[in-house]
Amino acid sequence: MRRWLLLCSSLSMVLLLSGCGVDDWIQVFRLDTLVTFFTAGPVAAYERNVMLFTFTVMLFVLVPVVGFTLWFAWHYRSGNRHNTYTPNWHHSGLLEGFLWGGPVVIIVVLAVMTWVTTFDLDPYKPLESEHPTVRVQAIAMDWKWLFIYPDYNVAAVNELAMPVDAPLQIDLTSATVMNAFMIPRLGSQIMAMSGMRTRLHLMADKKGTFFGKNYQYSGDGFAGMNFEAHSMSQQDFDQWVAKARAASRPLDLAAYRQLVEPSKKVEPILYSSIRDGLFDYVIQRFQTGDGKVPPPDRLTDR
Repeated sequence: MRRWLLLCSSLSMVLLLSGCGVDDWIQVFRLDTLVTFFTAGPVAAYERNVMLFTFTVMLFVLVPVVGFTLWFAWHYRSGNRHNTYTPNWHHSGLLEGFLWGGPVVIIVVLAVMTWVTTFDLDPYKPLESEHPTVRVQAIAMDWKWLFIYPDYNVAAVNELAMPVDAPLQIDLTSATVMNAFMIPRLGSQIMAMSGMRTRLHLMADKKGTFFGKNYQYSGDGFAGMNFEAHSMSQQDFDQWVAKARAASRPLDLAAYRQLVEPSKKVEPILYSSIRDGLFDYVIQRFQTGDGKVPPPDRLTDR
């Protein structure tokens, strides 16, 4: 009786979900947690396809090895009296060709694929789109992320907003130790280092909220150094920018000095304006080697 109830429940669930779209299935079964497979941008989709292609190629090694191991164990069992006894057998050209030729072909295929994808997935390579690129300057701190939008003169802590299908050009640096920036559903991890500038291009091809975090251990508050990336329509993005401008909270030098102090599990903060040259200043601060916050007159663009 219990089996019939379970079967009927399963069939009912299948019938109810048969009219759902792909996104509905993802939400019901929480498939979005499988960030490697259910991507939300072209970069992550490319990386997923590379991984699946590599896995498929490696099956040409795994399947014969496992298959022949099982076949040998069964065929040459002690109870099998139908084998031909060949004690002087010592060479097989076909077997040698299979053992050496297969790995060589696989290595060549993987080498060519690695060569091509290295250039295709270059984080500095801009992404093609009909929509204008949104520039973002990301600064890693203890233990939060500051995102500056220089073209809109606003900023946010632990919140990254972007229009759907619009490329993101993210310049990264760190106001503390080395951190690793990544939004798994959008793809590509890149390091943020003090005194240096790295760059990453990403794009979301669907609306949604995706988690991002620091993937490099950076001390006591590392586990809470997360943020949310919101992909939205251009209209909603314009409203988000207007909301930030209406926050009446400028990120001047005094606010920056307060923000850069270590803090844990920081809730999102919006800033209505940004001090010019703040991002370049954070880089120069470590290049000068004194490790101190210089006076405001040094806070200028290069």
